[in-house]
Amino acid sequence: MIRRWFRRGLHGLKAWSKEAMTSFDVRATARELDSLLEGALIDKVYQVGERELKVKLHIPGVGSHYLVLEPGTRVHLTWRPKPSPDQPTPVSQALRSTLSGDRIERITQLGFDRILRFDLRSGRRIYIELLPKGTLAVTDENDSIERAFPTRRFRNRAVVPGETYKPPESPPDPYELGRDTFLELLLESDRDIVRTLAVDVGLGGLYAEEVLLRVGLYERRESHASEFEEEELEEIYETLRDLLEQISEGDLRPTLYRTTERNYVDVTPVPLERYSEELEMEEQDTFQRALDEYYVTKFLAEKERKVREKWECEKRRLERTIERQRSSIEQLCTKAEKLRERANALYLNYNLVDGILSELRKAEREGYSLEEIKRRIQEAKGSGIEEVERITDIDVENRRVILRLPGENSEVTVPVPIDSDVHSTASKLFDRAKELERKAERAREVLREQERELEKLLEEGPPEVKLEELTVELTKRRKKDWYERFRWFISSDGFVVIGGSDAHTNEIILRRYLEDHDILVHAHVHGAPHVVIKTEGKEVPETTLREAAIFAASYSRAWRWGLKAADVYWVTADQVDKSAEAPHGGAIIRGKRNWFRRTELKVAIGVQEVESGYRVMGGPVSAVKRHCLTYGVLEPGNERKSDVARRLFEMFKNGVENLRRYLTVDDVMRAMPPGNARLLETD
Repeated sequence: MIRRWFRRGLHGLKAWSKEAMTSFDVRATARELDSLLEGALIDKVYQVGERELKVKLHIPGVGSHYLVLEPGTRVHLTWRPKPSPDQPTPVSQALRSTLSGDRIERITQLGFDRILRFDLRSGRRIYIELLPKGTLAVTDENDSIERAFPTRRFRNRAVVPGETYKPPESPPDPYELGRDTFLELLLESDRDIVRTLAVDVGLGGLYAEEVLLRVGLYERRESHASEFEEEELEEIYETLRDLLEQISEGDLRPTLYRTTERNYVDVTPVPLERYSEELEMEEQDTFQRALDEYYVTKFLAEKERKVREKWECEKRRLERTIERQRSSIEQLCTKAEKLRERANALYLNYNLVDGILSELRKAEREGYSLEEIKRRIQEAKGSGIEEVERITDIDVENRRVILRLPGENSEVTVPVPIDSDVHSTASKLFDRAKELERKAERAREVLREQERELEKLLEEGPPEVKLEELTVELTKRRKKDWYERFRWFISSDGFVVIGGSDAHTNEIILRRYLEDHDILVHAHVHGAPHVVIKTEGKEVPETTLREAAIFAASYSRAWRWGLKAADVYWVTADQVDKSAEAPHGGAIIRGKRNWFRRTELKVAIGVQEVESGYRVMGGPVSAVKRHCLTYGVLEPGNERKSDVARRLFEMFKNGVENLRRYLTVDDVMRAMPPGNARLLETD
């Protein structure tokens, strides 16, 4: 690790260069966790990855929270835990049986190593090694190992149940170095100053360079300590002490470093000059927040890469399939065309072909074999007899005569069975041509579907990996109303209005939920959702009709396209033909359509109080104002949907007490139209 830092320099850094926590990270984490988790009750343990655990804690005065434990890599609190598996794994079951109900008393770093020790009220201890091939060990008060994840056997020790836990050989601890010992160590080392600090003092490459940068001696990093003045060496020592104390005493300014937006390179408990000139810096309130942001965003970036790869693979598959389908259609059409040309040529030369067939059969009756007939015809070539000249060959084995006949545009070669007649041969050729043409038409239907599928894939692009889809929040569950499975809102007049989000939900709404007396509203935009006003037999006021039109326009592709307005029509349920002729998710409209021209695309997203808590409603501004406690108004814009959702959620939290217990950012995003947006106003 150290040599890699020296070799590549800052220019070689890429996103996610940090793989595991450093000793400095562990020191800062131990201090923060020791303060935050004192007395925390261990509730449940989940295995959420091959080598990753999630521990649910109840923190006094705070409530439930999660701690991520990934031996060999990281330990930190998370505000965005990964989803729990449906069934606990054997590892999580074993750890639960041992740890559940115990409380955390103290958290410390083992020396200056990348090992954390959790002391529990029962006397047990948890050791978490963040070293390469690191492991987790749960021991009793005598350090006898009860559980290990994963079990490890090393040359000088074993981390397996029944063994006594022994940590690896400790690295140098800079916290234990006094001034004189430090100076002596530098001067007696056979390494240059930066490697001495990194290896012999135990700072590692990054912090060794950082200390020299802070002192102003970075340019002389490859010099030996003996080449420095005593005052300079003392300044190195004092600068190191400042750094060590800043971290150990909790005077942290946790910092993330990135090359581009949300593509982080590193995370440190204090800002480092090493990165200051070439990387963007982003500070967090706590180191736990910073670690969580780094590792969760890294996790999401990996997911996004996999999603993009899957999307690219699907795109290539569709392109190859379409190309093969087009080639197949072309071949079918070419074969059908040739068959028709042959059949037409037979009819154009009916008497000629009929005469040739008659003469061949007559010769056979007179005792000549087909081989002899074929030889005699070849000998007669050039005689000027048309019947002879039109015969190019005789297929003795299959009893066919191969004729070259004048066609409509050019000469055509036609194999004709000797034992057949002209009409039946031509009819069979026409039948085969028709069958090939039917196959070609069926193939064209498949091709059109494949092209639509590719068009949709390209239009939508790689799926956006939303954080809220990959993680869970600590929220209370409530029973949802039936219409919440769709896009929905409650109109100012109290009518339930639902809309589809794709062809599948459009189909469900049309087939199952469009009842007599209901009203169908639809934006005049390709792929727009079906919007249904559930009337329950009541007369629908103009207000609700107009709100449903705004809803239909705003939640159509017109929003994603950045349009300001779209035309919308409405019809009654009896005008909707649900016959099989309509495409999947589509409908055939009969009779007059009632239009709302140039309907403005503008919605509000608000928080509505319901009996079991809160829910998010998205829809026309007038309806949301009527039913919601607080709201924000949106129009199509250039700001990322996720960013707008986060801003709205923060605003909602300020206006509604304990909102986080019921809702997440994901609930806000689900209520928003599909595409980027601009936040206009809030209330």
